[in-house]
Amino acid sequence: MTTSERYVSIGEAARQSGLTVDTLRYYDREGLLGELPRDTGGRRRFDADALGLLHVLVALRRTGMPIEAVREFSRHARSGNDATRAARLALLRSHGERVRADLRQLQADLELIEWKVGAYTAAEKGEDPPPRKDLP
Repeated sequence: MTTSERYVSIGEAARQSGLTVDTLRYYDREGLLGELPRDTGGRRRFDADALGLLHVLVALRRTGMPIEAVREFSRHARSGNDATRAARLALLRSHGERVRADLRQLQADLELIEWKVGAYTAAEKGEDPPPRKDLP
């Protein structure tokens, strides 16, 4: 395997991650991916480590982790230092708690939406709405 086969272009990294090329450039400028190597034309190259980290960072951002916390997680993860494991773990646990709370709220909101759809559907048929589960 040649060196160039171990890397993918920014376009391929964008395709794999679901991010835009501009977002990947932003992540690079912010240092979230560490020092990305460049090809002879100065274009960013992504190796398996950068793509793996990117996958995690995308999940953290998609689940609402603030960019400052993503930056901190990335810095610790890229350090390769076992001493930062506790800090990474604390960030992930805290974020996991927020995500679970968000999921509970979204589930409750979805149930209300589904009830409302049922109520409107029943009204169109001249029927009584279904009972609300969240009311006594």
